[in-house]
Amino acid sequence: SSIPLSVNGYTRVTCRKQPFMAATPALCAALRSPVSSRSFSPIRNAPFQINVVPSPLSTFTLPRLFRSVSIGGRHFTCAPAAKQQVDTEEIGFDQPPSQELAIASACLVGVLTGISVVLFNNCVHLLRDFSWDGIPDRGASWLREEPIGSIWLRVILVPTIGGLLVSVLNQLREAAGDSAEDSATAHSSLDRLKAVLRPFLKAAAACVTLGTGNSLGPEGPSVEIGASIAKGVNSQFNKSPQTGLSLLAAGSASGISSGFNAAVAGCFFAVESVLWPSSSDSSTSLPNTTSIVILSAVTASVVSEIGLGSEPAFKVPDYDFRSPGELPLYLLLGALCGLVSLALSRCTSYMTSAADSLNKDAGIPKAVFPVMGGLTVGIIALVYPEVLYWGFENVDILLESRPFVKGLSADLLLQLVAVKIAATALCRASGLVGGYYAPSLFIGGAAGMAYGKFIGLALAQNPEIHLSILEVASPQAYGWNGCYTCGGLSSSSYIGTTAI
Repeated sequence: SSIPLSVNGYTRVTCRKQPFMAATPALCAALRSPVSSRSFSPIRNAPFQINVVPSPLSTFTLPRLFRSVSIGGRHFTCAPAAKQQVDTEEIGFDQPPSQELAIASACLVGVLTGISVVLFNNCVHLLRDFSWDGIPDRGASWLREEPIGSIWLRVILVPTIGGLLVSVLNQLREAAGDSAEDSATAHSSLDRLKAVLRPFLKAAAACVTLGTGNSLGPEGPSVEIGASIAKGVNSQFNKSPQTGLSLLAAGSASGISSGFNAAVAGCFFAVESVLWPSSSDSSTSLPNTTSIVILSAVTASVVSEIGLGSEPAFKVPDYDFRSPGELPLYLLLGALCGLVSLALSRCTSYMTSAADSLNKDAGIPKAVFPVMGGLTVGIIALVYPEVLYWGFENVDILLESRPFVKGLSADLLLQLVAVKIAATALCRASGLVGGYYAPSLFIGGAAGMAYGKFIGLALAQNPEIHLSILEVASPQAYGWNGCYTCGGLSSSSYIGTTAI
């Protein structure tokens, strides 16, 4: 079972199949790769013919004797490793970037993400004011006080036109190629242009979705903006998988930090949604990644504070902890919010499956779904205008934290929970672009406020059980806790620490 190996014009060597490298020590040394420590392995299913090109003799060693060796159609040069030019991209080994470059990249990601999120939010607000011409501080509740005969056409048409524009933008994004290469792997100039254009078109679709009042949120687009910027920066400056994940986490943190003006929440979001799911990647250094994430999040928060102001996203209502007897009530509230979050998730999955079935079985084009979603939201808003996206003012109205705003009854709050779940799931399934977190805050706030009001009503009707140990806080306390319980559970990645 020997294999004859002929070296044309010089010698004939015979070796056994196992191992091939046992032919001669000198030939093995000559066939080792000069650019890595990996040993040469034979090419299977190819003739074992070795063609040797002689080189001028100076010192009689095989690497100096042979200029090149050709085996099975593959060509190997035997020049000294120190003199051979090595293309690291062709081999596939990237040099790890310096710490200074990683820090500079994190700062650049934070600045660009902060500027982009500021522009995104300003565009949403401008489009909302142009479309509705309402009173921003009162949220969508002002529509409830207007005569239905004077507003019904606008309430229906504005979300519908928004769905139509989103449909056009989605078609353009699909034409650019959703599954094509990203900017890091694109080769031609056209591919790079498409890779840059796709995130821009998606952000524009999100801007139209939210500006026309459809029931989604801005945090998802903000995170995607930061992630896209991080990928672009990594492809231009670092080109390293070691820092790719770190910058991706930094971009996600910057998106949350600039959107909510909360740098700490952005850092926790990056850990929970990006780093923990990728914890199996041992090539990233946790201390370096943490420093990059914190630096980028703080930078983005400073930029957004300059562009959007220093006011927090929500007006926290005044409430306090009255007695230890409330703790079981908060446990029940957590279970209730878990059920509400599960209902939102199941409803979204069901409507997404229904939309896919209509597209595949009934042949309804995907371009129709955003228009139908906007039309349905407009019809629902005729009766429940609070389902329209109006920034976070609607959440403040639920929590009754704004002055001169009439609170909503417990019955109406429960109805809003069910209607908002349906409207959000429909918007998500129809192809409208936006996040899950803001609707989850609204749903949790409505559920918590209704829960708190029902508890207060039960205690008011039964004064004999209203002891000091059962003294409870105002409904705003339960509404505020419901907001972040549902917000942490209903998002695509469970972000409980971020919600806190």
